[in-house]
Amino acid sequence: MRELINTDKNWYKGNLHMHTTRSDGHVPLEEAVEIYRRNGYDFIAVTDHRRPGANIEPNSNGMIDGREVAMKDMLLLAGVEWDTGGRNTDLPGDVDTYHILGIGMTSNAHGRDFGQLPHPQLQQIIDTIKADGGFAVLAHPSWSVMDPSSITELEGIDAAEIYNAVSGIPWNGDRADSSVWFDIWATHYGINIPAVAGDDVHAYSGDECRTFTMVNAEELTHDAIMKALYEGNFYASQGPKIQTLIYDDETKTLHLECTKDVVMAVFYSNHIWTKNRVTKVSGGTVDYHPVDGETYIRIELITNDGRKAWTSPYSLR
Repeated sequence: MRELINTDKNWYKGNLHMHTTRSDGHVPLEEAVEIYRRNGYDFIAVTDHRRPGANIEPNSNGMIDGREVAMKDMLLLAGVEWDTGGRNTDLPGDVDTYHILGIGMTSNAHGRDFGQLPHPQLQQIIDTIKADGGFAVLAHPSWSVMDPSSITELEGIDAAEIYNAVSGIPWNGDRADSSVWFDIWATHYGINIPAVAGDDVHAYSGDECRTFTMVNAEELTHDAIMKALYEGNFYASQGPKIQTLIYDDETKTLHLECTKDVVMAVFYSNHIWTKNRVTKVSGGTVDYHPVDGETYIRIELITNDGRKAWTSPYSLR
């Protein structure tokens, strides 16, 4: 019996992708912080384009861009969104589009002058985040029309966005959901990338507070949240909550407990068809028995009004 998500600590609700007037967001940093605090978020990472922030513990003050920022009852993780500067076009000098979030950096020694490069290399971006002590997240692979096979060329990716709210209608075309990328990576390359969700809020016109990453951590501090992220103790959601997720290797039973608003569970894997792939959920509990040949499982939970929660893909081997 193994817990796929450890649930013995405390649950904290966070958003790992958002923008302010420090880059191309439409509200100032302090206002963005207050919006998420009022909506019940425990932590956020302000990931302005090419402008690293700072870590500020709950009920503490810190300095960002030379001014003091107060965090009331909420944790601020240092964040940044680096990019290759590409548009995926055939225009002279253009390159492929990749955006990488850096979360929780403890320094900016390597990133200080990095943002001045017009087209930094993708691995160079990841290496810079890691050298500064950060958690590297591949942002919106569907919106970026990312070549799935390029994941095999990268070292140091810690997670990827399975859902990016602002990559959907009405702010963009309908490329918010990147879940099929996770299945391709797991099926064809044997890479089970942890999944997070982020708002990527810019306009604050309804694109705010739409998703969250739920983290199970010892306490609401930078070190505890980062430890839980590195250990994979989290899931992504638009509302539904997961309370238990365990797999019994002997009986080959996956057992999940969730909030009672969930009416359907979908069990994705490398197998093209299984009898119970789509299962009705009643009373907040559901079991799934993997069939022969399934090497991993990724779960989506769906409520009656269409809100989803997503787990990372988990190996069954």
